[in-house]
Amino acid sequence: MSRPARSRWLWPLLVASLSVNVLLASYVATLIWRLDMPIVEATNPMRVLQRASTFLAPEDRAAAERAVAEREAAIAGTEANVVAARAKLVALLQAPELDPAAIRATFDEVRSWRSRSFDLIVDAVIETLQTIPPERRRELMENFRAR
Repeated sequence: MSRPARSRWLWPLLVASLSVNVLLASYVATLIWRLDMPIVEATNPMRVLQRASTFLAPEDRAAAERAVAEREAAIAGTEANVVAARAKLVALLQAPELDPAAIRATFDEVRSWRSRSFDLIVDAVIETLQTIPPERRRELMENFRAR
């Protein structure tokens, strides 16, 4: 008696799925470990920036703090919008009638706010790096890689 074709692929697919999940979890854990940060804080851009600034030499930290402070209100605003869009998404997903168009639009809204927040962070990082002499930037990256 032969086995159904479906069951022949079930175990390899399960193993592949578990492998991908372990790989992704390992990647996230490694990033969090490198920043030496609890997982809850790893999703807060301001905490990530503050923690990352501890890798800087004392003479470069002031520039980083200034760049972040200039954008702090804007980052907080975009993060509040991310939280609000996520709450809206949860409400849509729990609604008795599923509205795929509204769900897609809300996913796009979450992504858009997250992207704006990320752009502000990148701007702060670039502004800071522009003030650091090349030799200290190299040293900073070598220290970060060594962790």
